[in-house]
Amino acid sequence: MPMSNLTKTWKTIIIDDEALARKRLSALLTDFPYIELIAEARDGFEALEVIHQLHPELIFLDIQMPGLSGFEMLEQLSEHPLIIFTTAFDQYALKAFEEYAIDYLLKPIEKKRLERALNKLHYLSGADREVWQSQLTSLLDSLRKPRVNRYPVKVGDRVLFIDYDDIYYFQATDKVVVLHTYDKTYVCGDSLNVLAEKLPGDMFVRAHRSILVNTKHVKEARRWFAGKYRLIMSDKNRSELPLSGKQRKYFGF
Repeated sequence: MPMSNLTKTWKTIIIDDEALARKRLSALLTDFPYIELIAEARDGFEALEVIHQLHPELIFLDIQMPGLSGFEMLEQLSEHPLIIFTTAFDQYALKAFEEYAIDYLLKPIEKKRLERALNKLHYLSGADREVWQSQLTSLLDSLRKPRVNRYPVKVGDRVLFIDYDDIYYFQATDKVVVLHTYDKTYVCGDSLNVLAEKLPGDMFVRAHRSILVNTKHVKEARRWFAGKYRLIMSDKNRSELPLSGKQRKYFGF
């Protein structure tokens, strides 16, 4: 273990567009004296300016931000501090982040989980940082490549390509998975587990073991009974879908 890291103070910035999220994380960090919070940024553009001026060693970075996402901001940085992602992405999407960050924290952030992430800083060597920088470069290179944003479905002897934006939700029945658009349905060749890994995690969330929803098309969450909720979609039929209690955090309540 590099002994100098045990007493080192880490100049730190929080980057998140949600004021409450910044406030909560800032409060949690006061219990860690080796973390020196030097600034906060409300979006990617402000973060670029603050990082250029203050040269932090560690940043807590939200992924989904208006104007400039966390990844888009990273692409524009000339210097790369260590990163701990703070995100509401589901576990499938987070698999991609595990290799490129010191750690990641799912919102709402818990103190014990934060402590576990920060403890990793004590064990970082110079070689570790070089490996991490190389991995981050690989991630940013992959982000610059064209991304598939349509899902293929077979209809008779044709294959239709449906834009992700036009997909409202996937629903698993006893034998098949059905893709729902605003007013049409199509049978899929993939299971929900495969779809959850294949589709972008910042867009599609597993609301229930039988449901994968496009969060863009969730109109509201309505209390049902026994403390449970139903998601009301904005499709033609205003579909009502079950929401598992443990998945509510992905919808911010």
